[in-house]
Amino acid sequence: MRTLLVFILTLSSLVGFTQTGPSNSTTLQRGDLIQPITVRDLKNNDHITPLIGEKVVMIFYADPDTPDANEDFVKKVKQWKFNLDEFKAYGIVNLKDSKYPNGIVRFMIRMIRKRSKREASALILTDPKGTVTKEWNTGDCNNSIGVLLVDNTGEVLFWKAGELTEEETDFVIKEICDHTTNHKKLTEEELKEFDL
Repeated sequence: MRTLLVFILTLSSLVGFTQTGPSNSTTLQRGDLIQPITVRDLKNNDHITPLIGEKVVMIFYADPDTPDANEDFVKKVKQWKFNLDEFKAYGIVNLKDSKYPNGIVRFMIRMIRKRSKREASALILTDPKGTVTKEWNTGDCNNSIGVLLVDNTGEVLFWKAGELTEEETDFVIKEICDHTTNHKKLTEEELKEFDL
């Protein structure tokens, strides 16, 4: 249960598709195009993945069984402020590959969001059927937190299921900066405003 709690805290602090690029024999690649798909919200209702093709979007596709994955990446991204008129980040929880019951994961996420001002507005969706993996051809996402970045046309700028290297982290942040305006790295004082 502690592992699940750590996962939920990590995911909530961050914040169907149809693939038209590669064939089924390859996984999602830079340059592929994706479209919105239907997943589920935290109350288990249908929810279409928002803003694909409208804004630069970063999606964390997370397995709750590996809550500490990509922790360094998350810390570095949280040091930046991006223009919300052009950028949106959200999480999709990979419930299909989780050992935890779907209802418990959804409940825990809702409770944690109520206790934190920073996470209260984070958009977190769920994927109980593996729709993301099937529709976007992401490959195996079990036991990982995948990072997907698309531009405002739905073109994939970056995808990886697994731990990002320091170089990949810098690349993703640079891609967000290159595709948005009015971004800035937060100062230590600004970061303290988010401390509980």
